[in-house]
Amino acid sequence: MRSKEVLSGFVFLALCLSCVTTWAQPVENTLAGKVDFVRDVAPLLDRRCANCHVGDRAKGGVEIDDRETVLQYVEPGDPENSVLWSEYLNAESPHHNPSTSVMPLCGPIPNHELSTVKSWIEQGANWPEGVKFVSIGGIDELPKANAENPGLFARLTGFAGYFHPAVVHFPIALLIFGGAAAALSFLTGGRAVYLAFYCLTWGTLFALISTVLGWCYASEKGYPAWDVIPNKDSFEAASALFRHRWLGTTATALSTIVCLFAILAVRKPLGPWKHIWRIGLIVVALIISIVGHQGGELVYGDILHRAVDRLMGR
Repeated sequence: MRSKEVLSGFVFLALCLSCVTTWAQPVENTLAGKVDFVRDVAPLLDRRCANCHVGDRAKGGVEIDDRETVLQYVEPGDPENSVLWSEYLNAESPHHNPSTSVMPLCGPIPNHELSTVKSWIEQGANWPEGVKFVSIGGIDELPKANAENPGLFARLTGFAGYFHPAVVHFPIALLIFGGAAAALSFLTGGRAVYLAFYCLTWGTLFALISTVLGWCYASEKGYPAWDVIPNKDSFEAASALFRHRWLGTTATALSTIVCLFAILAVRKPLGPWKHIWRIGLIVVALIISIVGHQGGELVYGDILHRAVDRLMGR
């Protein structure tokens, strides 16, 4: 009975975390007023561009640390007519177009960083006078961003959100491994059932926690609101984020349902759920693998094509 009580406790905790996910979703989570040059854009440009475009290393005479120079390539409020965005940062990768002008030369920067630059341009490309890069790989002696002092709840959720990239590895590994065990159980006469079951319960728990932290992280980074649906004119970063956010949330909800079916199957081994939950876990494993790949692309860019290029020696 004790094991059943523990499993029931996990389910109760999972449902509580699901409620917290809904409650923690920001009411107003638009990009307006979110992007600050000193806090968000300056470190990004310094990290991605300063190696080739500062001082004596300024290729093409473009000094990324010079305000007047950079703003010549920017049309405030209009990313599509800004050379910095349309011809360099948001250009095609070398894999798709060998003659591309994309910067940096290794390919497009990660989508979440592209989103930051695009939002900065949309909001007027404000670059405070006097702000200049003074180091490679970091920003030194820059004034602090002028941001409103957030409340305690906003600070706590913002703090928690930064743990999403670390916690998300647990549900990805557990649910994929659980899906493999569930598939194996059909081939071994059910010998891997309990392995699949415990991977599912723990994977669901961490999926719920990761989903909460993911929504907190989205709010902290100023990503588009949950109800903003990309269209044909949306840039790729917004579409990729939308797919990752909602496919991940769907995978968490589905794993919770499958977990409930698994509990019923354990309580009544001869009941109708003994096969359904294992099939459901296999489906969850496939979805969560896609979600994990999407997350990798948001952070590292077009990793699949880069990996293939590396393998082929291109």
